[in-house]
Amino acid sequence: MPKTRSRRRPGAGASAQAMADTIRAAERRKQHRTAAWAIPLLVAPMALGIGFLVAAVTSWHAGLAVAVVTAVLALRRIYRSKGSTWATGAAGERRTRWILAPLVWCGLGRWAVLHDRQIPRSRANLDHIVLGKCGPVYVDTKTWKSRKAKVHLRSGKLWYGNHPQKDSLDTVLWEASRVAEALGCPVQAVVAVHYAAVPPGGLISQGVTIIQSSELRRFLRALPKEPGWDRRRIAGAYQLAKTQLRPAG
Repeated sequence: MPKTRSRRRPGAGASAQAMADTIRAAERRKQHRTAAWAIPLLVAPMALGIGFLVAAVTSWHAGLAVAVVTAVLALRRIYRSKGSTWATGAAGERRTRWILAPLVWCGLGRWAVLHDRQIPRSRANLDHIVLGKCGPVYVDTKTWKSRKAKVHLRSGKLWYGNHPQKDSLDTVLWEASRVAEALGCPVQAVVAVHYAAVPPGGLISQGVTIIQSSELRRFLRALPKEPGWDRRRIAGAYQLAKTQLRPAG
């Protein structure tokens, strides 16, 4: 089966969006198959029947209007999208990209950022790699959409509402280690959370910093400087990362 490619340009969330597009295309094909039998066998008879009953007690204009509305509502139900966690994740990565963008725009070479890079010999991807005078930072985007479910620590472990996140942080640490392997130096790991509430100032669990996405830029700027990380080294690390970690998708 041919893979449906995202119409969006490569960048943050591109690989997740490509997967979301593939899932949506499969969903649409299934909806077309459903519509092919549902319209003649269910939708049309139901719409005409309801329209006829309304016309019998009011007017044919009202009956026609009700029949059309009934058919439209039925078709909307058939073609309703169930959504996709891939699409949600892609949207979150794009939001993080825009949060990070001012670092590069206004940084005068003090910051460099790469988005959505492929891990060598793996199907996994890296959300965001930030390079600055603080050294390299790997940023993983989490789009946790329940605003009522709080992000908190329980016995030192991270939880999102009633969902433990140990495995999720293990994955983030593994991804950060792949960045460190590519660059040949230690890498800090950060999780930027969209929507769900993170306590002000963030949390630390398993060596990973978890912060609200709105605090990400301020957090990065406040990190202590690492010796030797000047503009030249940042530029060199950026070129190395581009070579070692190809764009995903």
